[in-house]
Amino acid sequence: MDFQRTLLIGAIAVVGVLTLQQWNADYPGTSKSTAVTQSVSSTLAGSDMPSLSSDNAIPSTNTTGASKPSTDLISVKTDTIDALIDPAGGDIISLSLPEYPAWLPEDGETSVPFQLLVNSPDCLGEQTCVFTAQSALAKSDGPNADNQRGIYQVKQSSYTMENGQDALTVDLYKNTDGVNITKSFTFYRDRYDVSVDYKITNNSNKVWKDQFYAQLKRDNSEDPSQLNSKAPMNTFLGAAVHSSEEPYKKLAFDDSADKPFNETVKGGYAAMLQHYFVSAWIPDQDADHKYYAKQNKEGYNFVGFFDNALTAQPGETVETGATLYVGPKNQDILKTHADGLELTVDYGMLWFLAQPLFAILKWIHSIVGNWGWSIILLTVLVKGIFYPLNATSFRSMAKMRKLGPKLAELKEQFGDDRQKMSQAMMELYKKEKVNPMGGCLPILVQMPVFIALYWTLLESVELRQAPWLGWIHDLSQMDPYFILPLIMGASMFIQQMLNPTPPDPVQAKVMKMMPVIFTFFFLFFPAGLVLYWVTNNTLSIIQQYFITKKIEREG
Repeated sequence: MDFQRTLLIGAIAVVGVLTLQQWNADYPGTSKSTAVTQSVSSTLAGSDMPSLSSDNAIPSTNTTGASKPSTDLISVKTDTIDALIDPAGGDIISLSLPEYPAWLPEDGETSVPFQLLVNSPDCLGEQTCVFTAQSALAKSDGPNADNQRGIYQVKQSSYTMENGQDALTVDLYKNTDGVNITKSFTFYRDRYDVSVDYKITNNSNKVWKDQFYAQLKRDNSEDPSQLNSKAPMNTFLGAAVHSSEEPYKKLAFDDSADKPFNETVKGGYAAMLQHYFVSAWIPDQDADHKYYAKQNKEGYNFVGFFDNALTAQPGETVETGATLYVGPKNQDILKTHADGLELTVDYGMLWFLAQPLFAILKWIHSIVGNWGWSIILLTVLVKGIFYPLNATSFRSMAKMRKLGPKLAELKEQFGDDRQKMSQAMMELYKKEKVNPMGGCLPILVQMPVFIALYWTLLESVELRQAPWLGWIHDLSQMDPYFILPLIMGASMFIQQMLNPTPPDPVQAKVMKMMPVIFTFFFLFFPAGLVLYWVTNNTLSIIQQYFITKKIEREG
């Protein structure tokens, strides 16, 4: 009996630890980030462009010798993207998503689009934020060579996608020693991928030779998805690539600082991850590319790739480029761009369970049209699948509850003689045909599914700012009135009343504290996760009540 209780407490503790995911003791505040300003300081917009010492080198990220950026930024507006391009190097230094508000406005508030890329000295109060998408053509004949980060010319400084327009192209021009370079950004309606293309026409009498590279530059500021959240969760913030060994390799910033990543991979991608959103450079999927991830001496983090040397003979025109994805973690879209990119929706070790759960959740949502009701129906479906195991567990608990008076008599009879007490309990279980492990093993079998469902709900951008009913306006945020967490705590308490009381006083006290402890933590959980837990507990109570009554009638 003691072993059963210890195992049950351990199972509950494991669920708690895994679902709480090392709850942050000092989690981020709830301040709302602001939009980037139109004027950009030269200290923030430094090019950080690589100089390639050889075809196999990792690009250096020194800021010395960088061209002074222009303050006359190029504004681009489409239905899905608002971007600012710096003519100095042609980098995207700011990008926001109009279809994804930074936060749901409260009374009297005005929300702003969520800002994914940013280059601002005061986006977090007095804290600087730097997260930009950079690409260029760099010389491969040494670190002191001209890295061609001059200022591009542009026909106009503002571009807006008109109604009925499916694509918007922004062309930047530069001429160096008779070599004409056109850098084109093509934005598409209802899409989050941007085509970045270079056209090089060599009108000189010398052979032109450069290497194309693209990289994401980010400082160590906090995940803006958490800064704008009232339900901060501990999710991965860092880089990811398709390595030679696995399609999704996470690269923590600290790890890249200690040991830079450097591999040549066919196809692939170079991405920066945060909660709900991803930014990724995606090159030609049929060619080899040299990927890298590192941190420079100034503390900036880089992930990107560079290609083999590109050559243009006198009078020849050559082209190169890549795709930049900057948007939500939508698996259906991501998997069309690069193998493994959809895995940036990170379900952890139990992804093989989480993926079908999410597919079912989406299918239910396509019918009912509400993510809250979809979570409830998915929980009912999962509970139905595991009904035979749950029934076995509840029958065992009901029988154990029925044996409560006899166990109390044994405890009174043997007192503190634990050895004789255990022997007597085993004889009683054998006589009554009760398996003391019957209530625990079914729970252990179901734990991986419940944890996978937890990650499914946590990682799904579809639940971001999705309403359920009444007071729940955003399933990704905590319940503003704590109604669901309190219901969850009450449901755990009712479950305990239906379970047999542990004979050990210490275990009994621990079990009584569990509803209080879980309620406290769940006060700050996203409402969607609490809704799942409340539904699961409610169904368990109903099942356990009827099975317990049936066992009592049989006895």
